[in-house]
Amino acid sequence: MRPLAASVTASMSVRLNSTAAVTVPEDLRPQAVELADGKIKTLLGEFDVNAPPANIRPELWTMYVAMLRRMTPGVVWQLKQRSLNWILFHAQNREELDMAFIMAEQWRARPLPITQTTTLLWVRACIRAKYPEIFMKMLLDRWKYRQMPVSLTLAHFIRSLGSLAAESGSDAEKLLDDAFRVFALYPYYDIAYDADAYGALVEVCCEINTDEAWRRALLASEETLAHETPMITLEALRALERRSTERGESEMAERYGSLAKRSDIPAAGKLPAEYDEYGLPTVAFD
Repeated sequence: MRPLAASVTASMSVRLNSTAAVTVPEDLRPQAVELADGKIKTLLGEFDVNAPPANIRPELWTMYVAMLRRMTPGVVWQLKQRSLNWILFHAQNREELDMAFIMAEQWRARPLPITQTTTLLWVRACIRAKYPEIFMKMLLDRWKYRQMPVSLTLAHFIRSLGSLAAESGSDAEKLLDDAFRVFALYPYYDIAYDADAYGALVEVCCEINTDEAWRRALLASEETLAHETPMITLEALRALERRSTERGESEMAERYGSLAKRSDIPAAGKLPAEYDEYGLPTVAFD
């Protein structure tokens, strides 16, 4: 058995898609005594902290095993509530997200709180790994997974489905349906529809741009454009204008272009761009 990596007690770090190392915050690092036996008994069975599964980086595996052990009844070490956020912030692939999902199920079984930031980090991680299915599963069962999305988070996820659909081609219709499912979940989460919600849905339809997607784009946009103050974003109107032009619908393109010049049409909201060492946004969002 290999000795425990010095990273457990000192400078445990992971590397993302850049050359910069990201250090695990000192207060989240497992203590050497917790993992000294190598093979750790947890509430899900015994795991070898020195033998991470394929495609899961050792540092994330170490954190995962330590978190499971801290959830085991009778263990004296305290579970840090930012640990799940940290794993989500650094998860890069499907295997690491599957691991995080198992942790999330145990997290809720205790139960431990999920915050708006945790949900935001789930969205970012699933988009990064091109793995929307795992977030869709959690969204569809509010009472089990207790996700806490805000409109901007859901809108960002909806837009990402359009980008994935444009890349995949074969899954485009399914991802289009998923986008409409997420849109339909706004009332389920007691979230009011707004410009970002409608804008994201229209953008997805324009991104996929099949005949069915275009039909839905027109239906979704007309639903909100019928109001005196439309709930739609500038980006969505520009997408409608562009696709109308491509389809030879000059009058429609002119209408959307004219609407895009209105001063009461907002630009799409932006998610936080900077995060601290725990994976927490450095600015508030809602």
